Amino acid sequence: MNPYSILLIADWAHPSWLDKTSPVRSERARAAASVQLLSRYPQLAGMGATPLPWFAAPLARPACARLMRLCGALASARTLRLVVASSAREQFSRSTGLPSIAQFQRHARGEQPDLRLDTPIDCFSRHALTMAGLALALRATSSAPERLWLQLRLPRQYGQTAVQWRLPAVSQQDALKLIEDALDLLHARRTPC
Repeated sequence: MNPYSILLIADWAHPSWLDKTSPVRSERARAAASVQLLSRYPQLAGMGATPLPWFAAPLARPACARLMRLCGALASARTLRLVVASSAREQFSRSTGLPSIAQFQRHARGEQPDLRLDTPIDCFSRHALTMAGLALALRATSSAPERLWLQLRLPRQYGQTAVQWRLPAVSQQDALKLIEDALDLLHARRTPC
């Protein structure tokens, strides 16, 4: 692992994994944060050549979190079709930071049953949608190094909880298809995250 890639570990990881409240900026702080991560997760040292998850690599951290929320919402698209009150529709967009609920209600996934997740999720909770989406994205990734990279991208509480989800009723192919659908929605309407 060359020095440049070691510094990139601190850039990729969410500050909560570094026990910080804000991103590290200076080269010295980035190096110290990377060493801290390498000491805590020695498997990172051998992952220098491991590619980042294809769907998360080009995305900034807020866009990656939005992608996870979109995945969680699409996994429950059938339930979202049942929301009809205008106040609930407004609350959905306000509380989740996602586009209009109508976009999910019109999506083809709404015609299929909701994916069976380990626990029912609150479709109006930003936290629950992000965690469900991250669990599904972890299911979609094919290797342990990719899963660790993906966990490091979002806050530690999400990564540590999502990795405990087993998702026995969701195949890797179903999770990949969900990621692709969420990416389509993410790119369809480029708005600030």
